[in-house]
Amino acid sequence: MKSSLPYTLHHSFAPARDEAEVDSLLNNDIYKFLMLDFILAHPEYRDMLVRWKMKVRNRDVKLGNVIPMAALAEQLDATRALGGVSPADISYLRGMLSAGGKPLFREETLKYLTDFKLSEYALSDDGNGGYDLSFEGNWANSMMWEILALKIVNSLYLYHYAKKAKLTPTEWNGVMTRTMGRLFADAEVIRQDPRITFSEFGTRRAASTDIHRQVLEILENELPGQCIGTSNVMLAREFGNNNPRGTNAHELRMIPTAFEDQPENIVSKMYDIDRQWMAHFPELAILLPDTFGTTFYYQNAPKDIIAGHIGTRFDSKDPLVAIPEYVDWLLANGADPATKMGIPSDGLDSRTIREISETCSGMVGKLTYGWGTGLTNNTKGTLPKERETFGPFGSFSVVIKPDSVWRPDRGEWVACVKLSDNPNKAMGSPERIELFKRTFGVAGMERQEVVV
Repeated sequence: MKSSLPYTLHHSFAPARDEAEVDSLLNNDIYKFLMLDFILAHPEYRDMLVRWKMKVRNRDVKLGNVIPMAALAEQLDATRALGGVSPADISYLRGMLSAGGKPLFREETLKYLTDFKLSEYALSDDGNGGYDLSFEGNWANSMMWEILALKIVNSLYLYHYAKKAKLTPTEWNGVMTRTMGRLFADAEVIRQDPRITFSEFGTRRAASTDIHRQVLEILENELPGQCIGTSNVMLAREFGNNNPRGTNAHELRMIPTAFEDQPENIVSKMYDIDRQWMAHFPELAILLPDTFGTTFYYQNAPKDIIAGHIGTRFDSKDPLVAIPEYVDWLLANGADPATKMGIPSDGLDSRTIREISETCSGMVGKLTYGWGTGLTNNTKGTLPKERETFGPFGSFSVVIKPDSVWRPDRGEWVACVKLSDNPNKAMGSPERIELFKRTFGVAGMERQEVVV
């Protein structure tokens, strides 16, 4: 008998239909395209050879216990086979305008995307119940893998977990009903504070593209005027939004600084690339200061960066601490907080957003939020614990970050580093992490549970 229940695996996951989870290069975050435009405009960056690696931060999540390697390879192969961005999609990208009304992307970037080819990947068993997954290529063509591969891993995890656990149609409907019920409850919490606006930033860990699409439709109907867009380029196009929302990422600082060995050169490179970004995208001059520590960044920031940036994204420090710290820094340097933007964006839920809004609204000119996994994959605890026989069910913390760069001057791969305001998110080889700690110090850093 065919199920009449509203949610089925077939309608929730592309692999259940023998389809690719990622069948368009635009099924990606806008910031990847923004950074590509920046990188291609700077010859010193575009051909840097970069190796990326997947890291599952949750020790109790063993991907190999859930996702068959063949299924993962099949999805990665299907995505790598994509032939570049179609003429119709290029036209959509060409029509994106900056806040000042100028084209967002240069024609060179659009031409590059027309002929785009993802770099190769390497997949193997890590011997500990998980997978080693890496990507290698020049920065310009390897960087796109990050979001695309994370989408594949997250959707396959839920899909194959449901299959291995032999969830009945009724049980899967229970999972989805609880998940969507949380979404409607979150919407009600946000609706009660009309000061709150947010962008949906959940592409990388979405439960699936199908579920992501449903979530965005609900948000646009339940919170018109408060949900101001999505970071996903493909879905923004589908929903008639001309400009997806996004800024830049930690890789912008992690990769170039890996080519430096002297502390003073590492520091100057960090500020130089932010200065270059601000010149390239003056209307997107959002700082991401936690890459090597927010407190150091503020205390040593050059005057032109203080004056020229338009806001800060708060990623790994408690926003209730980070926002006042940012305001104090601006005031100490003669900058008016009323002219700046603040964007909390890490591990948010409706409760924390309301708390930030009630405590910090009015501290900066515009306070808005980047809300991700808690919207598009709010599945933790939706399966009874006794049914979690293959490890925890639901969303988990997995990242794909630049692992190392090829240094021709040293003839070896050298680790990229991210210190973060939360040391539990630190990445890099022990010796390089120590070098960066000696360079930037650890002021203002505090260990916190990594939720996403």
